[in-house]
Amino acid sequence: MKKLISLIAISFIIHASPVFAEHGEHHGDHHEFRQGQKEKKKAFWSEQKAENKEFRQGLKDLPPEQRTAAVAQHRETQFGENKAFREKIHSENTAFLKDKLANNKKLTETEKTDLINFLENQHQENVSFRDQRHSANMAFFEKIANDSSLTQEQKKQAIKDHMAQQKSENKAHREEQKSNRKEFKNTLKNPAE
Repeated sequence: MKKLISLIAISFIIHASPVFAEHGEHHGDHHEFRQGQKEKKKAFWSEQKAENKEFRQGLKDLPPEQRTAAVAQHRETQFGENKAFREKIHSENTAFLKDKLANNKKLTETEKTDLINFLENQHQENVSFRDQRHSANMAFFEKIANDSSLTQEQKKQAIKDHMAQQKSENKAHREEQKSNRKEFKNTLKNPAE
């Protein structure tokens, strides 16, 4: 799920590529940059996956109350790490985009500014979406963990159902942003007269 979420944060730069990509030597730079960003993300998520596995191993001997507190703290820590990583990638993507746009002769300065502003707005929507989802998840997990009327199996099923709902909401959010990007891209191609 984290891979899907991270893609929300930076996919707008990748999808904007037809707008600013130049053919020839600049196109190769764009491809190399995207590949580098993809590798950074892959390494980050792989490292985090390994940390999570190690963390889960360390939980086995803890009493339930301590385990619940440790899991909550771990989620908060990773949420902060993820947020910082996404901001770093976003800053790099934005700097690369601005550099590419500076050399783009097909777009007006107003269109370039509009593009940067549009992508920044989408990024902020993603940040807000993730923050709200994280808060809701933490409240849900705390509620489930503290509900003594549920068996361990019922708790697992409730979490599984919650995550399925999250997956659906994430997909809807990504689709909405994709649609907005497509609409925006069309306005650049066919400005209103």
